[in-house]
Amino acid sequence: MGFQLWFYFIILFLLCPILQSTESQQAICGEEVCGNVTIPSPFGIHSRCYSRSWFRVSCRQTHKGEKPFISINDIDLELLGSLFQDTILIKNPVGSSTVNLTGTPFFFSSDYNYFGSVGCGNLATIFSNEADPLGGCIQPICGDGASESGCNNRISGNFTSNVVNMAAMYPTGKDDDKRCASAFIFSRLYFREDYPLPIGIHIETTHVPATPSWNSTYCGDAGCELGPGPINFSSEDSCGNVTFQYPFEIIHQHYHNGWSE
Repeated sequence: MGFQLWFYFIILFLLCPILQSTESQQAICGEEVCGNVTIPSPFGIHSRCYSRSWFRVSCRQTHKGEKPFISINDIDLELLGSLFQDTILIKNPVGSSTVNLTGTPFFFSSDYNYFGSVGCGNLATIFSNEADPLGGCIQPICGDGASESGCNNRISGNFTSNVVNMAAMYPTGKDDDKRCASAFIFSRLYFREDYPLPIGIHIETTHVPATPSWNSTYCGDAGCELGPGPINFSSEDSCGNVTFQYPFEIIHQHYHNGWSE
């Protein structure tokens, strides 16, 4: 009896580090972290934390450390976090059109985004791909020595894709054809009333923070949210006689640049 009791305590002593290690490898959906960004639900890094491939997050090593990315219509977008319910904050490319969200649950809402443009003396107008006008603004004339100027305005309605038209409003000078112009959708939290452009945005800016929302009806009656629960990072999947351990997993959809596919 005494020998069995001692044997029990020895086994328990040996198992404690293993149990503690397994417990430390647990994570909670909605609380996953990549770099300095907490991944909001229904997005997730682990497959158990997202219900549809649209909400899959890839945590990638960049020259600035780990960064989370989502893929929308084969375009990789850096995820910056979440500021409002049912929205995310992304780095949106600057150009004559935003990322095309057609065919996905995502859209740009006028509740959270403004239209902006950098340049001099142009009327910048944004249209949906159905040619419906969504808004616009007039860039002021650049004075002597001024390298850039810009404007912004609210947009009307929600949209998934857009085009921008630039039209000169003032007589052109000899150097006007050398001036560049750009347009973008940006999160309204980056707007300041006393400045015509969002904070830190200029003619050489390639990406601006924008706030897409999503339509949960794309996820069916159950919605897009998954119930909170632990992720077992030591879980295994198998195919035939081959076993895969985290972070490798078996998936049935095609993911663009899926490192752990």
